Amino acid sequence: MKKILIIALAFAAGVYITPGVSAQSFTSIQYQVGFPTSGLKDHVSKVSWRGATFEFHREVAPSITVGVNLSWSTFYERMDYNSYTSGTATLTGVQYRYDNLFPMMVNAHYTIGTGKIVPYVGLGIGTMYDLRNTDMGTWTVEEKNWHFMMSPEAGLMFDVAPDVSIKLNAKYDYAFKIKDADAFGNLNLNFGFVFNSW
Repeated sequence: MKKILIIALAFAAGVYITPGVSAQSFTSIQYQVGFPTSGLKDHVSKVSWRGATFEFHREVAPSITVGVNLSWSTFYERMDYNSYTSGTATLTGVQYRYDNLFPMMVNAHYTIGTGKIVPYVGLGIGTMYDLRNTDMGTWTVEEKNWHFMMSPEAGLMFDVAPDVSIKLNAKYDYAFKIKDADAFGNLNLNFGFVFNSW
């Protein structure tokens, strides 16, 4: 998976340094709210209000941009006093569950039309680092896994100044099953600013 990400990043970097090409670039910073689904919801079912996304894109053809997306989000839930079984051990108490997700992707966007409000669709491919903790009393169970991931996306961009736009989008990060961990997903809603430059 790491090799795939390195190859994809090298490809994206190659797009940016193509000689003789003058293209517009976009830098975006977004606040992210995450909703756990599938395997993630089995561990933490609460909405994540702690998340951020950084994105850099460059126009490679009319209406098409290619770039990199780096995100972080933390899911947290306090479980009630109860008996919990992990493997062959059963412990009784209050559990605190955490999932820190770090998606790293190469993605592409296709904008639809022009004007003050521009819809777009996109797709990202890369890897996700999942740091999962379950704390109970003085004990903690920690899992660290790298997953191959894909992330379809759709959103809108609103022009608010000549080189500044507001970006609203929804994307679904899906982490594929690996040998040591099941597949899982989470739906993200993002709000932020896009800064355009040449």
